[in-house]
Amino acid sequence: MERLRELRDRCDDADTEAEADVPDSLRAEALLVYQSLARHLTHRSADASQTAVEKEIRNAFLYEDLVLTDRGWSRSGECFRGPAILRGFRPFTLTGADIDPLWQALGIPVPGLDDLIDVLKEMPATGAAPDTEREQVMLEALRRLRDMISTDDKPMPPGLQSRLRNLPLWTTAGWVKGTGRPVFAVADARVERALTGRLPLWRPAGNVQQFTALFGRLRVMPLDVAGAQVTYETGDVNAAEGALLDQPVEASLTEDFRRGVAALQDLLVRDEPETAEAFTSWAWLAGLEVRLLPGLRIRIDPGPAHEPITLPVDAQIDRGRNTLFLDSHAALTTKSGGGAAIAAHFDEARSRVGHTWRDVWEEHLVQAEAGTALTSAAQRDREERQRLAEELRQRAQLAPVAPTTPTPNVKTTPQRGTSTSPAVPAGPIGFIPPPRTGSAPAPGNPEPGNQSGPQRTPVARPLVDVVIFDVLPGKVTRTGVPSTPGSSPARTPGAGRPAHRQHGTPLPQPRPGGAPPNSKASPLGYEDHDKEELVIQALRRILQERGVELEDQRGAPGVGADAYDSTGRYYEIKAHGRAVPGELSLTRSEFVRAWTERENYTLVIASHLEKGAGKPTLRLVNDPVHRFEVEPPTDVRLKGVRELSVESTMYEWPGKD
Repeated sequence: MERLRELRDRCDDADTEAEADVPDSLRAEALLVYQSLARHLTHRSADASQTAVEKEIRNAFLYEDLVLTDRGWSRSGECFRGPAILRGFRPFTLTGADIDPLWQALGIPVPGLDDLIDVLKEMPATGAAPDTEREQVMLEALRRLRDMISTDDKPMPPGLQSRLRNLPLWTTAGWVKGTGRPVFAVADARVERALTGRLPLWRPAGNVQQFTALFGRLRVMPLDVAGAQVTYETGDVNAAEGALLDQPVEASLTEDFRRGVAALQDLLVRDEPETAEAFTSWAWLAGLEVRLLPGLRIRIDPGPAHEPITLPVDAQIDRGRNTLFLDSHAALTTKSGGGAAIAAHFDEARSRVGHTWRDVWEEHLVQAEAGTALTSAAQRDREERQRLAEELRQRAQLAPVAPTTPTPNVKTTPQRGTSTSPAVPAGPIGFIPPPRTGSAPAPGNPEPGNQSGPQRTPVARPLVDVVIFDVLPGKVTRTGVPSTPGSSPARTPGAGRPAHRQHGTPLPQPRPGGAPPNSKASPLGYEDHDKEELVIQALRRILQERGVELEDQRGAPGVGADAYDSTGRYYEIKAHGRAVPGELSLTRSEFVRAWTERENYTLVIASHLEKGAGKPTLRLVNDPVHRFEVEPPTDVRLKGVRELSVESTMYEWPGKD
C-alpha cells in the first residue's frame, strides 16, 4: 500500500497535462502491486481467513485515491471494472483475470443499466454528430444494454421503461429525443441510402438488425422491406398493376435462381450452420419464379404520419405472387440485387447472406458438380414433420365415405318417404360420433343441420380459406370510442376490477424468432390451433401494413399471450368458428400478463371463421381486463364481449360460402 501511495504521489508531483496522462512505465509498476494484492486474496496463508484478508484490503483503500484508471487515480467507489465500454465518460480500472479478484473484493462494479442509460443520455449534450470515439461508446453501450435486457427474466420497472422510451437516438435527422418518436430502422443498406433525408432513420453506429430486441423498448419502428409492395415506374396505378401481372416467367433465369439457392444453402450449411438452420423457408425460396420488370420499384408505408415512399430497387421478392422481380438480368447475381432481396427474408446475418449469394456466382459454385446440396439435420426433420402434418390434414378433411356393409347394432326407424337403408355413413378416419345428450328432437323439428330420417354422422365444418386474409379487410370500424378526448367508456366505477397487487412468479419472456405450437392431427374439420393459425395470418397481414413484424408465441408456455410484435406489444387470441360467446376466459398467466402490460396487451377476438358462418371478423381490444367486467374465479372471465360499447378496432372480410 505504501508503494501505491508513492506511485500516486509521483503522478501528483509530475507536471502532466491531464489526469489520464500516466506513463506506461508507472502503470506497469502499479499493475505489479495490484497483482500482488490479488494473490493475497487467492493464495492466502492457511491461518488467514478470506474474510479477514478482504476486510484488511478494503480498509487500506478506504478514503484514498489508490485505484489507477484510464482517467487517473480514483477511489474504489468511483470507477468501474471490466472492458472500458464507456471510455471517456466513466473511469475504468486496469483489466485482467489476474487482478479481477482484487476489484471484486473492493466492490468495484461493472456498468449497470442505469449507468449505460446515463451515458447514452449525455451523448447529445453538444448537439453535434458523434465522432469516431463516441460512436464506439454508443455502439458498445447499446450492445451491453441489449444483452442485459434480453437475459433479464424479471419484469422491467416502469421507471426504467420510461427512461428507455425517451432515450436520445442518433438518426439521419440528428439527435431525436422522446418527443420526436418514432424513429425508423432499416437493415437494408440500399433502402437506407434511398430514405436518408426523407425519414429519421436510427444510426446506432452499426447495422440496426443487431438491435431488434431494443426496437419496442426504444420506440423504434422497423420498416418492412421484405413485405414492401412491388410496383412499376409509372404514374398510372392500373398500368403498374397490369405490368406486374403481364410479365412472363423467365424460364432460364428461374432455373439459374434455383440452382443459386441450392448452392447458397449448401455453402451456409457448411460454413454458417446457425444461419442456415435459422432460415426455415428454403423450399419456398427455391420455388420462386423469376420475372423481369425494368423500372422496378417498391412502395414503403411508414405509417399515418408520413406519406408512402416509392424507391427504385434492383430486385424484390413478392410473396403474394411467389415471384422474384428483377430490374435487369445482371441483378440476379449481385449482392445489391438478388442477394439483398433474399437476405431481407432472413432474421439475422443479412449482410453475410448477401455476400454469400454474390460469392456463389463469382466463384462459380452453381456450376460445380457437387451432387445434392447439403441440408441441415434440423431442416430435414422439419420437412419430414411438414409432410406428415400435411398427410394428416388431408386425411382429416376427406369427405365421409359410406361403408360397404351395414354398421352392426344400429337400428333406425324410417319415416314415410325416406330411405329404409340401415347404413350409417362413416366419418373421417378416426372420427367417433359424440354421445347424444338430452331429448331427441320431435319428428317435425329436426336438429339444425340434420335431415329427418336415419341418423347420419355430421360432416366436419371447414374453416375459411386463409387466402381471404391476403387482402386487407373490407371494413374497419371503431367501437366504444369516447366522444370527448380523455373520457373512458361508460361502465360502473370499479365494477369487476381486481384489487391492485403484486403477482407471484414473473412470466417468461417471449422467445426470439417466435415459437409456433406443435400441431396435432385431428379427425375433425379443425382444432383450436387451426383457428388461431388463421387469426395469426390475418393479424400479421394487418401489422405488416404498419411495418410491424409479428412472432407466434403459442409454443412458448407461460408467456400469457399467443403472439408478440416487434414494437413489444402482446396479443392474446380467442378464436371462434361462429359467433362470439357472452364470456371469455383467461388463464392465470394471460391475466397476469394483461394486468401487467395494460395498454400494451391486446385481446384479439375472432369470429365467423367457419365457411358460410358469416363475415370473418377480428376485434382488437387493448387493456381488456380494465375495459371489460371481470369476474375472477380460477380463470378470469371477460363478460359482455358482444357489447360494442367497449373501445376496440374491428376488421371484417367479405364472407365466402
